[in-house]
Amino acid sequence: MLDRAYPRAVQSTDDRLYAGLGLLPTGSSARARLVASATASNALYDPAARALRLRRKPAPNRAQVVHELVRALVDQNVGLRRLSALRPRDRDASLAANAVVDGLAALASGRRAGATTGTPLDRFLSLERTAGLGPGRTFVLRLRSVGGAYAVSTALRTFPQTTEQVLHLDAFLERTRALPIVLPSRVDNRALQTSETLSVAETFGELDVAAYLRGFALPRSDEIAAGWGGGRLALYAGTDNTETVALVLRWDSADDAAAWRSLAPALVLSAFPAAQERACPAVERCWVYGSREIALASVRDMTVLASGSAGELVAATIAR
Repeated sequence: MLDRAYPRAVQSTDDRLYAGLGLLPTGSSARARLVASATASNALYDPAARALRLRRKPAPNRAQVVHELVRALVDQNVGLRRLSALRPRDRDASLAANAVVDGLAALASGRRAGATTGTPLDRFLSLERTAGLGPGRTFVLRLRSVGGAYAVSTALRTFPQTTEQVLHLDAFLERTRALPIVLPSRVDNRALQTSETLSVAETFGELDVAAYLRGFALPRSDEIAAGWGGGRLALYAGTDNTETVALVLRWDSADDAAAWRSLAPALVLSAFPAAQERACPAVERCWVYGSREIALASVRDMTVLASGSAGELVAATIAR
C-alpha cells in the first residue's frame, strides 16, 4: 500500500532531495522509516481497495478505529483515491488535502499529534505525516465555526491548494494562491564547459518550511515559515553524474525574506555541521562541506538555498 500511495520512483527522488537539504546522508534512503511508520498502524483504511484493515495483535484502540472509519465515510462521499494522484504532481497540495481529511477524522476520534523525536529527518517526516492531527484538526474546527458542516464539506470536495491555506483560514477563504516561481531549465558553466539540467521540480509549501526548520529545532520556525508566499524544490543533474538541490522560496514581504536569510546560516550549520564558510563572489554567502557547495542568494522577495556540486552556480543563476 505504501508503494501505491507513494511510488518508489517518488521515494527515490525524495531521498536525493532530502540529502540536498541535509536531512539524510547522501546515498541513504528514508524508506525504512516510511515502512516502519506504515506498518505501525493498527488500523488503516485503504481507499484503493475500499477496505478497513485492522490488526489482530496488537488490536487497535477505539480512537484509531474511529479515525479510519471517518476516512472511509469521507471516501464514500468525496473519493480519496484522488489523493494518491496528487502527490507526484504537487507535494504541497497533497499535504494540504490529507491534512483536511485527517483533521476531520481527528475531531471525531480525539487523536492528537504526539511529541516529535529522533533525527531531523524523523521530526520532519513526523510533522508532515501528522499534520492532520494538528493544523488540519484546527483548520476543520475553525472552518466549521465560520460556515458549519457545509463549509467543511466544501473543503473536502475542493481541497485547499496549499498548506498555507490550511495553516491560515483567511488564505483558504480568499483562495490565496502560491506566488509563481520560474526555474531555469539549464544552468551552464562556460568556464568549465559543464551544465546542470533541471530534472525534478516540485512544490515546497509553508508546512514543508516549518517542518524543515523545526526538524533542526531552530528558533521561530513557525513564525518565519508564516512569511512563505511560494516555494519550489528543484534537483539539477550535472553532465558528470553530479547533482545540486535548490530550495527556492518567495516571501510575502522583504522583511519575511530577510528573516529567512538571517536564519539560513544557522540552518546550514545544523544540516551540515562540518561546513566551512568561504568567500564567494557570485552569491551572498556560501559554505563547503566535502564535495558539496552550499550557497545562499536572493533577489527581491525570492531566496535560493542551493546544495550540491554546483551550489554556487545554481543559486546565482536562479537569483539572477
